[in-house]
Amino acid sequence: MTTAKAYCPGHITGFFEICDQPKDPLKKGSRGAGVSIEKGVITTVSLKPADQNMIKVLINGIETEAPVTKSVVKHMLKLTNKNFTVTINHKVEIPIGAGIGASGAGAFSAALALNKALNLGLTYDKAAQIAHLAEIVNKTGLGTVLAQSRGGVEIRVKPGAPGIGHVDLIPVDPDTVVVCGSLGPIETKKMLSNPEIREKINKIGGRMVNELVKNASIEKLMELSKQFAAETGLMSEKVKNAVKELERNGFVNASMAMFGETVFCFVEHEKANQVLNILKKYFDKGIILISNINFTGARILGGNIDV
Repeated sequence: MTTAKAYCPGHITGFFEICDQPKDPLKKGSRGAGVSIEKGVITTVSLKPADQNMIKVLINGIETEAPVTKSVVKHMLKLTNKNFTVTINHKVEIPIGAGIGASGAGAFSAALALNKALNLGLTYDKAAQIAHLAEIVNKTGLGTVLAQSRGGVEIRVKPGAPGIGHVDLIPVDPDTVVVCGSLGPIETKKMLSNPEIREKINKIGGRMVNELVKNASIEKLMELSKQFAAETGLMSEKVKNAVKELERNGFVNASMAMFGETVFCFVEHEKANQVLNILKKYFDKGIILISNINFTGARILGGNIDV
Protein backbone atom coordinates (compact mmCIF):
# COMPACT_ATOMS: atom_id res chain seq x y z
CA MET A 1 0.00 0.00 0.00
CA THR A 2 1.15 3.53 -0.79
CA THR A 3 0.18 6.41 1.50
CA ALA A 4 0.70 10.16 1.50
CA LYS A 5 -0.51 13.02 3.67
CA ALA A 6 -1.12 16.72 3.02
CA TYR A 7 -2.60 19.73 4.80
CA CYS A 8 -4.59 22.75 3.64
CA PRO A 9 -5.69 25.70 5.77
CA GLY A 10 -9.27 26.84 6.11
CA HIS A 11 -10.08 30.14 4.42
CA ILE A 12 -12.56 32.94 5.05
CA THR A 13 -13.57 35.53 2.43
CA GLY A 14 -14.73 38.96 3.60
CA PHE A 15 -15.78 40.31 0.18
CA PHE A 16 -15.32 39.38 -3.47
CA GLU A 17 -16.16 39.91 -7.12
CA ILE A 18 -17.32 36.96 -9.28
CA CYS A 19 -15.05 36.49 -12.31
CA ASP A 20 -16.50 33.45 -14.07
CA GLN A 21 -16.88 34.86 -17.60
CA PRO A 22 -13.81 33.19 -19.22
CA LYS A 23 -14.47 29.91 -21.04
CA ASP A 24 -11.23 28.43 -19.66
CA PRO A 25 -12.11 27.19 -16.14
CA LEU A 26 -8.53 27.85 -15.00
CA LYS A 27 -9.14 31.56 -15.69
CA LYS A 28 -12.45 31.60 -13.83
CA GLY A 29 -12.27 32.70 -10.22
CA SER A 30 -12.78 35.75 -8.06
CA ARG A 31 -11.12 38.93 -6.93
CA GLY A 32 -11.52 39.59 -3.24
CA ALA A 33 -9.91 39.47 0.17
CA GLY A 34 -9.81 37.21 3.19
CA VAL A 35 -7.66 35.14 5.53
CA SER A 36 -6.28 31.60 5.70
CA ILE A 37 -6.57 30.04 9.16
CA GLU A 38 -4.40 27.33 10.72
CA LYS A 39 -7.39 25.08 11.43
CA GLY A 40 -8.16 23.27 8.19
CA VAL A 41 -8.04 19.80 6.65
CA ILE A 42 -5.41 17.06 6.92
CA THR A 43 -5.85 14.44 4.23
CA THR A 44 -4.35 10.96 4.15
CA VAL A 45 -4.44 9.07 0.84
CA SER A 46 -4.05 5.28 0.64
CA LEU A 47 -3.60 3.46 -2.66
CA LYS A 48 -3.84 -0.26 -3.46
CA PRO A 49 -3.40 -1.68 -6.97
CA ALA A 50 -6.73 -2.95 -8.34
CA ASP A 51 -8.40 -4.30 -11.49
CA GLN A 52 -10.53 -1.16 -11.73
CA ASN A 53 -10.56 2.23 -10.04
CA MET A 54 -12.55 2.50 -6.82
CA ILE A 55 -12.81 5.67 -4.71
CA LYS A 56 -13.83 5.93 -1.06
CA VAL A 57 -13.87 9.23 0.86
CA LEU A 58 -14.16 9.50 4.64
CA ILE A 59 -14.70 12.76 6.52
CA ASN A 60 -13.75 12.40 10.19
CA GLY A 61 -14.17 8.64 9.86
CA ILE A 62 -17.58 8.67 8.14
CA GLU A 63 -17.91 7.61 4.48
CA THR A 64 -19.28 10.55 2.47
CA GLU A 65 -20.16 11.38 -1.13
CA ALA A 66 -17.67 14.32 -1.20
CA PRO A 67 -18.17 15.25 -4.89
CA VAL A 68 -15.40 17.89 -4.92
CA THR A 69 -12.75 15.51 -3.59
CA LYS A 70 -13.95 12.73 -5.92
CA SER A 71 -13.59 15.12 -8.89
CA VAL A 72 -9.93 15.62 -7.91
CA VAL A 73 -9.31 11.87 -7.58
CA LYS A 74 -10.92 11.04 -10.94
CA HIS A 75 -8.92 13.77 -12.69
CA MET A 76 -5.64 12.56 -11.21
CA LEU A 77 -6.30 8.88 -11.89
CA LYS A 78 -6.63 9.77 -15.59
CA LEU A 79 -2.99 10.92 -15.46
CA THR A 80 -1.76 7.41 -14.68
CA ASN A 81 -2.21 4.21 -16.70
CA LYS A 82 -2.83 2.01 -13.64
CA ASN A 83 -5.95 1.22 -11.62
CA PHE A 84 -6.23 1.68 -7.85
CA THR A 85 -8.53 1.41 -4.90
CA VAL A 86 -8.19 4.93 -3.48
CA THR A 87 -9.16 5.74 0.10
CA ILE A 88 -9.19 9.40 1.10
CA ASN A 89 -9.34 10.22 4.80
CA HIS A 90 -10.14 13.87 5.54
CA LYS A 91 -9.57 15.04 9.11
CA VAL A 92 -11.65 18.23 9.08
CA GLU A 93 -11.16 20.79 11.87
CA ILE A 94 -13.56 23.41 10.48
CA PRO A 95 -17.34 23.46 9.89
CA ILE A 96 -18.36 22.28 6.41
CA GLY A 97 -20.36 24.61 4.15
CA ALA A 98 -20.02 27.57 6.52
CA GLY A 99 -17.79 29.89 4.48
CA ILE A 100 -14.53 28.57 5.96
CA GLY A 101 -13.19 26.90 2.81
CA ALA A 102 -13.67 23.25 3.78
CA SER A 103 -14.39 21.97 0.25
CA GLY A 104 -11.36 23.78 -1.18
CA ALA A 105 -9.17 22.55 1.69
CA GLY A 106 -10.31 18.96 1.15
CA ALA A 107 -9.77 19.15 -2.61
CA PHE A 108 -6.37 20.88 -2.39
CA SER A 109 -4.94 18.59 0.31
CA ALA A 110 -6.21 15.54 -1.63
CA ALA A 111 -4.54 16.81 -4.83
CA LEU A 112 -1.18 17.31 -3.10
CA ALA A 113 -1.32 13.91 -1.37
CA LEU A 114 -2.39 12.08 -4.55
CA ASN A 115 0.35 13.75 -6.56
CA LYS A 116 2.82 12.30 -4.05
CA ALA A 117 1.19 8.85 -3.74
CA LEU A 118 0.73 8.37 -7.50
CA ASN A 119 4.22 9.76 -8.17
CA LEU A 120 2.78 12.06 -10.85
CA GLY A 121 5.52 14.66 -10.58
CA LEU A 122 3.15 17.63 -10.89
CA THR A 123 4.35 21.03 -9.70
CA TYR A 124 2.58 22.64 -6.73
CA ASP A 125 0.56 24.96 -9.01
CA LYS A 126 -0.43 22.13 -11.37
CA ALA A 127 -1.77 20.06 -8.44
CA ALA A 128 -3.54 23.15 -7.09
CA GLN A 129 -5.14 23.78 -10.49
CA ILE A 130 -6.83 20.36 -10.33
CA ALA A 131 -8.37 21.33 -6.97
CA HIS A 132 -9.44 24.71 -8.40
CA LEU A 133 -11.12 22.94 -11.36
CA ALA A 134 -13.02 20.65 -8.97
CA GLU A 135 -14.36 23.70 -7.08
CA ILE A 136 -15.36 25.47 -10.30
CA VAL A 137 -17.11 22.39 -11.77
CA ASN A 138 -19.01 21.69 -8.54
CA LYS A 139 -19.79 25.42 -7.98
CA THR A 140 -18.49 25.25 -4.40
CA GLY A 141 -15.92 28.05 -4.66
CA LEU A 142 -14.14 30.46 -6.98
CA GLY A 143 -11.02 31.89 -5.38
CA THR A 144 -10.56 29.72 -2.30
CA VAL A 145 -7.82 27.44 -3.66
CA LEU A 146 -5.83 30.43 -4.97
CA ALA A 147 -5.93 31.99 -1.48
CA GLN A 148 -5.11 28.67 0.22
CA SER A 149 -2.04 28.28 -1.98
CA ARG A 150 -0.54 31.42 -0.44
CA GLY A 151 -1.83 31.72 3.12
CA GLY A 152 -1.88 34.89 5.20
CA VAL A 153 -4.34 37.79 4.98
CA GLU A 154 -4.65 38.09 1.23
CA ILE A 155 -5.99 40.29 -1.53
CA ARG A 156 -6.82 38.31 -4.68
CA VAL A 157 -6.01 40.99 -7.25
CA LYS A 158 -6.20 38.82 -10.37
CA PRO A 159 -8.71 35.95 -10.75
CA GLY A 160 -7.90 32.39 -11.75
CA ALA A 161 -6.29 29.21 -10.50
CA PRO A 162 -2.86 29.16 -8.80
CA GLY A 163 -0.25 29.95 -11.45
CA ILE A 164 -2.77 32.18 -13.29
CA GLY A 165 -4.43 34.32 -10.62
CA HIS A 166 -2.38 36.63 -8.43
CA VAL A 167 -2.44 37.20 -4.67
CA ASP A 168 -0.90 40.05 -2.69
CA LEU A 169 -0.64 40.03 1.11
CA ILE A 170 -1.56 42.43 3.90
CA PRO A 171 1.26 42.52 6.48
CA VAL A 172 -0.07 41.24 9.82
CA ASP A 173 1.03 41.34 13.45
CA PRO A 174 1.93 37.69 14.26
CA ASP A 175 0.00 37.94 17.56
CA THR A 176 -3.29 38.31 15.66
CA VAL A 177 -5.74 35.39 15.76
CA VAL A 178 -9.13 34.76 14.16
CA VAL A 179 -12.21 33.87 16.23
CA CYS A 180 -15.23 32.38 14.40
CA GLY A 181 -18.78 31.52 15.37
CA SER A 182 -20.91 29.58 12.89
CA LEU A 183 -24.42 28.18 12.70
CA GLY A 184 -23.68 26.50 9.38
CA PRO A 185 -24.21 26.90 5.67
CA ILE A 186 -25.55 29.36 3.22
CA GLU A 187 -25.36 27.30 0.04
CA THR A 188 -22.64 28.74 -2.21
CA LYS A 189 -24.04 27.12 -5.37
CA LYS A 190 -27.41 28.82 -4.84
CA MET A 191 -25.77 32.20 -4.14
CA LEU A 192 -23.47 32.07 -7.19
CA SER A 193 -26.40 31.14 -9.46
CA ASN A 194 -28.78 33.89 -8.31
CA PRO A 195 -28.64 36.75 -10.92
CA GLU A 196 -29.81 39.42 -8.45
CA ILE A 197 -27.21 38.48 -5.83
CA ARG A 198 -24.47 38.19 -8.48
CA GLU A 199 -25.25 41.69 -9.74
CA LYS A 200 -25.08 43.16 -6.21
CA ILE A 201 -21.81 41.34 -5.48
CA ASN A 202 -20.09 42.46 -8.68
CA LYS A 203 -21.34 46.02 -8.41
CA ILE A 204 -19.29 46.61 -5.26
CA GLY A 205 -16.80 43.71 -4.89
CA GLY A 206 -14.34 44.79 -7.58
CA ARG A 207 -14.31 48.41 -6.41
CA MET A 208 -13.50 47.22 -2.87
CA VAL A 209 -10.49 45.21 -4.07
CA ASN A 210 -9.05 48.35 -5.68
CA GLU A 211 -9.75 50.32 -2.50
CA LEU A 212 -8.04 47.75 -0.25
CA VAL A 213 -4.92 47.59 -2.45
CA LYS A 214 -4.48 51.34 -1.89
CA ASN A 215 -4.88 50.99 1.89
CA ALA A 216 -3.86 47.44 2.82
CA SER A 217 -4.74 46.85 6.47
CA ILE A 218 -6.90 44.49 8.50
CA GLU A 219 -8.96 47.49 9.64
CA LYS A 220 -9.76 48.46 6.04
CA LEU A 221 -10.43 44.82 5.07
CA MET A 222 -13.02 44.47 7.83
CA GLU A 223 -14.59 47.89 7.21
CA LEU A 224 -15.11 46.90 3.56
CA SER A 225 -16.30 43.39 4.50
CA LYS A 226 -19.06 44.81 6.74
CA GLN A 227 -20.06 47.26 4.02
CA PHE A 228 -20.14 44.40 1.48
CA ALA A 229 -22.32 42.17 3.70
CA ALA A 230 -24.72 45.05 4.40
CA GLU A 231 -25.02 46.29 0.80
CA THR A 232 -25.53 42.80 -0.66
CA GLY A 233 -28.19 42.03 1.96
CA LEU A 234 -26.51 38.73 2.85
CA MET A 235 -26.08 39.38 6.59
CA SER A 236 -28.76 37.70 8.74
CA GLU A 237 -30.16 39.36 11.87
CA LYS A 238 -28.22 37.00 14.14
CA VAL A 239 -24.92 37.72 12.38
CA LYS A 240 -25.70 41.47 12.39
CA ASN A 241 -26.45 41.45 16.13
CA ALA A 242 -23.30 39.48 16.96
CA VAL A 243 -21.14 41.91 14.97
CA LYS A 244 -22.81 44.91 16.66
CA GLU A 245 -22.18 43.50 20.14
CA LEU A 246 -18.53 42.81 19.29
CA GLU A 247 -18.21 46.43 18.13
CA ARG A 248 -19.83 47.73 21.35
CA ASN A 249 -17.15 45.86 23.29
CA GLY A 250 -14.32 47.35 21.23
CA PHE A 251 -13.84 44.44 18.79
CA VAL A 252 -14.41 46.37 15.57
CA ASN A 253 -12.58 43.99 13.18
CA ALA A 254 -15.54 41.62 12.80
CA SER A 255 -17.79 40.75 9.88
CA MET A 256 -19.63 37.92 8.08
CA ALA A 257 -17.83 35.08 6.27
CA MET A 258 -18.87 34.59 2.63
CA PHE A 259 -20.97 32.40 2.40
CA GLY A 260 -22.05 31.22 5.82
CA GLU A 261 -24.15 32.00 8.87
CA THR A 262 -20.73 32.80 10.26
CA VAL A 263 -19.01 35.71 12.06
CA PHE A 264 -15.24 36.10 12.03
CA CYS A 265 -13.17 38.53 14.04
CA PHE A 266 -9.49 39.53 14.07
CA VAL A 267 -8.20 40.11 17.59
CA GLU A 268 -5.00 40.02 19.66
CA HIS A 269 -4.32 36.56 21.09
CA GLU A 270 -4.77 37.63 24.73
CA LYS A 271 -8.29 38.99 24.03
CA ALA A 272 -9.54 36.01 21.99
CA ASN A 273 -11.52 34.48 24.88
CA GLN A 274 -13.47 37.72 25.34
CA VAL A 275 -14.60 37.49 21.70
CA LEU A 276 -15.34 33.78 22.16
CA ASN A 277 -17.63 34.50 25.13
CA ILE A 278 -19.60 37.10 23.15
CA LEU A 279 -20.02 34.72 20.19
CA LYS A 280 -21.22 31.94 22.53
CA LYS A 281 -24.42 33.94 23.10
CA TYR A 282 -25.25 33.81 19.39
CA PHE A 283 -23.69 30.53 18.25
CA ASP A 284 -24.21 28.24 21.28
CA LYS A 285 -25.90 25.69 18.99
CA GLY A 286 -23.19 25.99 16.35
CA ILE A 287 -19.41 25.85 16.23
CA ILE A 288 -17.07 28.40 17.82
CA LEU A 289 -13.32 28.30 17.27
CA ILE A 290 -10.12 30.27 17.78
CA SER A 291 -7.37 29.83 15.19
CA ASN A 292 -3.98 31.26 14.39
CA ILE A 293 -3.54 32.75 10.92
CA ASN A 294 -1.88 30.32 8.52
CA PHE A 295 1.13 31.80 6.70
CA THR A 296 2.34 28.73 4.73
CA GLY A 297 -0.57 27.78 2.48
CA ALA A 298 -1.35 24.14 1.65
CA ARG A 299 1.57 21.73 1.92
CA ILE A 300 2.59 18.09 1.70
CA LEU A 301 3.17 16.39 5.06
CA GLY A 302 4.83 13.18 3.88
CA GLY A 303 4.36 9.77 2.33
CA ASN A 304 5.64 6.24 2.34
CA ILE A 305 5.58 3.08 0.29
CA ASP A 306 5.01 -0.25 2.03
CA VAL A 307 5.96 -3.16 -0.19
